[in-house]
Order: sequence, then C-alpha cells, then structure tokens
Amino acid sequence: MSRGHMWSIIGHEWAVALLARSIQTQKVSHAYLFAGQPHIGKTTLARAFAQALNCSNPPDHCRVCRNCRLAEADRHPDIHLITPKNNRIKIDVIRDLQRSASLAPVEGRYRIFIISQVGLATLSAANCLLKTLEEPTERVILILTADRVESLLPTIVSRCQVLTLRPQLTEQVVSALRSRGLDKEQAELLGRLARGRVGWAIAAADNPRVLDRRNQAIDKLIELNKATYTRRFAYAEQLSRKQEQISDLLEVFGSWWHDVLLLASKSAVPITNIDYEALLGQWAVRYDVATAAKALHDIYQTAWRLEHNANPRLALEVLMLDMPGRP
Repeated sequence: MSRGHMWSIIGHEWAVALLARSIQTQKVSHAYLFAGQPHIGKTTLARAFAQALNCSNPPDHCRVCRNCRLAEADRHPDIHLITPKNNRIKIDVIRDLQRSASLAPVEGRYRIFIISQVGLATLSAANCLLKTLEEPTERVILILTADRVESLLPTIVSRCQVLTLRPQLTEQVVSALRSRGLDKEQAELLGRLARGRVGWAIAAADNPRVLDRRNQAIDKLIELNKATYTRRFAYAEQLSRKQEQISDLLEVFGSWWHDVLLLASKSAVPITNIDYEALLGQWAVRYDVATAAKALHDIYQTAWRLEHNANPRLALEVLMLDMPGRP
C-alpha cells in the first residue's frame, strides 16, 4: 500500500513521502505552508500530517493508538484547527493560539495548530502570527494553508517549509470517486468538473447542492447570453451584493467558454462540461475561436480585478457589457 493511502490521502504521494520521512528522521520543521488552489486537499493533508506527528507508531498514523483515535474523532487536545470566521482570521484568534502554544502537550509529542486559509488573516493578525513564527516554541508545530503564496507576507512564507500541491490527474479523481461507490457516468462528470481538485469532487459527490449550484450558474449564463443590456446590468448589481457567490460563478462561466474554445478550435483536449456537450457544440458553431478566447480572457480579467479589490459592481458591469451573444 502506498504511503498516500496509509495517510488516507488521494494523490500528493511526493508530499506524503517527504513529510513521513521528516518524522522518521526526526527532522520536523516548526512551521509548514501547504499551498494550492481551493479544494485540492491542503487541509486534509495537514490533518493527516498532524495525526502522523502524534501517532504512537510513527511515521504512519496507525489509527489504533489512543492519539490516532482522538485525532480521527477531532478530539485530540493537542491538535487545533483554526478556520476563518466571516471570511477573516482576526488577531484575537492568533493571540489565543499563542497562549495555547505556551502550554506543554497533553497527549502527544507536539501541540499542532492548523491555520486554514491563512491568507484571510487581517494585517494585525498576520503580524502577530509572524512573531510566533520568529520565536518558535519547542514541541509546537504550525501548519498553514493558503490558496496562493503571493497573498501572504513574504516574511511569513520565508519562515515556513513550503509545499505546493498540484492538481491530480482526472483519472485519479475518477478512480477515487468510483471507490466511494459512484457510478461510472457520475464519477466521470465530477472528475472532469473537479479539474484535479479531489476535495471538490468528494464534496460534490456527498452534497448534491454543489452540482445544483453549478447547473444554476450555467442556466444563468445561457439566459444572459440572450439578455438585453438592461437585464445584464440588473444582474450585475444583484450579484455584486452576493460577493461570496462571485468566484464560483466566474469559475463556471470560465469552464463553459473554455469548452467552447476547445470545440471551436477542434482541439483534441477533452471538454469539462461533458453533460452539456451538444449545447456546447452549438455555441462552438455560433462563436469563432477569437470570440471564445476573448470571452474567456474577460472572465479571467474580471476575477483578477476582484482579487485586487476592484469595485464588484463595476467589474461585473464591464463583464456584462463585453459578454458575447447580446441581441
């Protein structure tokens, strides 16, 4: 059995092997940063690593010792998961971490703090965390996760061992879904839509609402394709007040136009939205390569502008203005 499977990790074998070897050779760093796109498995890897660090039978968590059983049940007193609240990690949370980090481990060898989406820390929280990284406490390990290294203070990154996780092959994702009992057709669809993000695929398999939201986004794109400027701008105003939905919606829009581009250019690369292949084929006839490429560029440009604090309503209105298909 591969070490990735021993850690209940799908893929990322190189990262699991590196982390297991650090435990085996007793060369564990005081801080790690797991980076990679959302839902790629960063927090899952962090939790598996934390469990292995405190396992009584290292370097692979045995799942039978007391430490492993507590970790599996999310009740280990020395393993703490910190997640954003209201899309922020505030300084009081990091100060609580510092106080807790000053205590000796209760059950395991280490006190471990997993900070998910550390890029959402406020500036004051990030500076407070930097102090903890600069003055590491013995038997304390910090595991940070972030979608993009560039979003973090360089001084934080420089004090961590950085592991950048890459998307998995579609075949790996499909195989993982099939092993969870999904039929071939559903596993193939989710495997394509996941774009290498195992976490997204598993979440979509477990929660039908994930796929429902994607289907609703496609319905909206088709509607907007025929809509007047007035209706498009009204939608931009409405969406700008639901900023938590914008990123996922732009991702769906982008995947759709990417598929149109592939079909229009007669590429051999498989499309993503295989359940809409017939309709995508019609769009590929209607829109040439240049139009599809520009639509895709405009979507990426909108996402970039929003990441760099552009006014959401204005950014979305520009996208609606440039969108192909208006009458």
